[in-house]
Amino acid sequence: MDAKSLVAIDFASTGIRALAAEVLDDRTLRILSDELRKVDGIKNGIISQASGTAFNVSALLKELQNSAGLHESIRELSAAVGGKGMRIVPFTSRNSFRKSTVITPELIDKMAQSCEKEFRQEGLAVYDVIPLSYKVDGREMEKPEGQKANEIIGNYHLVVGNELIKKQMQKCMERIHQSDITFTPIAAEAFSLAVSTDEEREEGCAVINFGHTSTTLAIYKQDILQHLMVIPLGSYNITKDIEETGISEESAEKLKCLKGVCMEHLIEKPMNIRIANRNPDSPPIVLTDRFVALIIEARLDEMMEPILRELKGRILDLPHGIILTGGGAKLGMLKEYMEERTGIYIRHGDHTGWLSADSDPKYADPGYSQVIGTLLLAHAASQSEELEHNRKQEEAVEDKKKPTRRRFFGEALSQGIFRFFEDDTDLQRPKAKA
Repeated sequence: MDAKSLVAIDFASTGIRALAAEVLDDRTLRILSDELRKVDGIKNGIISQASGTAFNVSALLKELQNSAGLHESIRELSAAVGGKGMRIVPFTSRNSFRKSTVITPELIDKMAQSCEKEFRQEGLAVYDVIPLSYKVDGREMEKPEGQKANEIIGNYHLVVGNELIKKQMQKCMERIHQSDITFTPIAAEAFSLAVSTDEEREEGCAVINFGHTSTTLAIYKQDILQHLMVIPLGSYNITKDIEETGISEESAEKLKCLKGVCMEHLIEKPMNIRIANRNPDSPPIVLTDRFVALIIEARLDEMMEPILRELKGRILDLPHGIILTGGGAKLGMLKEYMEERTGIYIRHGDHTGWLSADSDPKYADPGYSQVIGTLLLAHAASQSEELEHNRKQEEAVEDKKKPTRRRFFGEALSQGIFRFFEDDTDLQRPKAKA
């Protein structure tokens, strides 16, 4: 594949989307093309039909190669992982030494690897290991590399989720011989990077992604993912509620998008809306936009109850408020709904600053935030991998020049660790910085 081109794929309940982009010198993305295939069998981030999904992925990548004008087959791609029940679990790793030992980057990496190996909970897998802090002989620090110690304790956030997300994705890709998923960031990290700034994540903010069948809350402080919650309800559930009035799913979706409002009391002058009955032999259905708003508000209250409860206890940690993204964030008056329910500053997320000036305006849609973020993280991880490779080469050269002198490098590349999840590798990738 072209050297500067990246491909990300999104496995969603609405279908599989693949997007190709070129990274420009100013770090913006020029979107080359995207392709979408409607498929069944993907729910809560889990692929239930590996063979059928693999066939669709193969066809989708061929279509993308042609539409993006790529000269070679797509061999490497990235896919963000997320799904029902994904959350953060605190974890501690301890290393003791018989004598004072220098803390090396390699030792820090092994400590992170041990977290994944030591975590045991039936049905769950570790999808990311996020370092928080270290204690070196009782002294707390963020970057212990280069220090001498008899003991080091690492505190981490483990992002855990249903192990089937990983297993079924592997089964799917095993059936596609020419392509492989080589980078799997957390979905929350992807959409958060796309729509928030370094300053917001450092000082404190929440990002809520309104998806098709799930709603995800990600809370950041000190540029670290502090809390993660995935609710198995999304904008599709609102559509199904409206459909219960007797209209088709297609009409319900259209009504939600064109006339839907999140709070009934915001409608000053109700209007009647005449819609074809789902049963062609029955008369049309007449609804008021106020009644539709009541349906939307009731479902939103159910969806948001655990998220609002979590936000209520963290208001002081969110000086930059709440950022809304995802396809469902386009719902009418959602910002006003969230402001009324939380009393916190709310803004809609915008990832267009990452796009080149000549990108098609359709890619500004918040539904693209996650896949845009996936591309950004993949590029940053690739750059970090190259830096690490160069560092090791330089270290090897220096060791040859001065064989009696040992060198230690104390500069950590980043806070988070993104990992490959193939069973036969422990290779790690650093977390990207915006």
